[in-house]
Amino acid sequence: MGSRAGGMNMDDIEANKRIVRERHEATQRLCLGGEDHRQHMAGGERHFLAGSMPAHAATGVEWLKAWHSQTVSPTFHGLGPMIAEGDHVVEEWETCIHGADGALYNNQYCWIQRIEGGRVVEVREYEDSHHVWTLLGRDPEWPALEPLTARRESNLEGVEITAELTLDPALLRDPVPRPGALTADGEGPDANRAFIRSLHDAQATGDGDLVDAHYGDGFRHFLAGERPFGWDHLPLTQLYAPLVEHLASPLTLRFGPMVAEGDRVFEEMESFAELDDGTVYDNWHCFVHELRDGQIVETREYLDTHHVWVTLGRWAPWAADPVPPLRRARRSNLPEVVATFQHRNPFLDLERWGGALV
Repeated sequence: MGSRAGGMNMDDIEANKRIVRERHEATQRLCLGGEDHRQHMAGGERHFLAGSMPAHAATGVEWLKAWHSQTVSPTFHGLGPMIAEGDHVVEEWETCIHGADGALYNNQYCWIQRIEGGRVVEVREYEDSHHVWTLLGRDPEWPALEPLTARRESNLEGVEITAELTLDPALLRDPVPRPGALTADGEGPDANRAFIRSLHDAQATGDGDLVDAHYGDGFRHFLAGERPFGWDHLPLTQLYAPLVEHLASPLTLRFGPMVAEGDRVFEEMESFAELDDGTVYDNWHCFVHELRDGQIVETREYLDTHHVWVTLGRWAPWAADPVPPLRRARRSNLPEVVATFQHRNPFLDLERWGGALV
């Protein structure tokens, strides 16, 4: 039997990581013209995309074709380290695709995948959705989305809600780290999970000083996306000022179960509020927290960025200048790159692929 951590069999955890890794290897073999291993790539799993997509995306993949058909490269993926616990595997990665029009698709992702019976049966995907609209939605131009007027399907549908709280709008700000002020009680996944729960307890009470005490020296907060997001994002008070100004109800946060391994903790969250013009703010988030010396030193957050633009951009000074299509790669979202692979572009016909897939 394998060793155990947090009550879990490490052999099972490593086996689940291998299942995910084998899917990547299968796409690489297919891209290089080897045996068709598409059965590894598409297991019929339930796939939830936590991002605002155009209405015609529900009819298939043709909505991707306009830009992708003129690309000049396969899809290149850089993978970060996995986080695995129980039957879940979490991955972060970045993707680059070069277009003949000079634009670059360079998105940043985080997936949580559930393993059952030796295969992936469920995926919840987070990405910079505004980047998709900015690049792929140009020609022909996608119909603009209207702000939501009712709650949408939750990213936590069917998932246990482990915490629910009302957030004081004053806490929509960047934390002020307090090195050593409060530390996790012990080391390892269980202690780190408890520390994140303690953070939520502090948020629920509205105690800003206690919230700050969870963050250590040099804390960095990454928001997947480009301006006003990214590593050098706008101060959160500016980013969320329109939300605070137009709140017509409490801002509620709901959290799903955590996945923890080593010094990393993953969690998902839904944020919801009614606004004073009859619309709603209903965003999907996930976080990867990095802990060192018992405090949070880095948080990488993935959210529906296009929903922020559609809902809050109506009132925000930061939305005055639209984000142009990328022309060069942006700063990576990954703490380190542990693997790279290619994915076949179904709209691009390269001779070495022996013809396009569709």
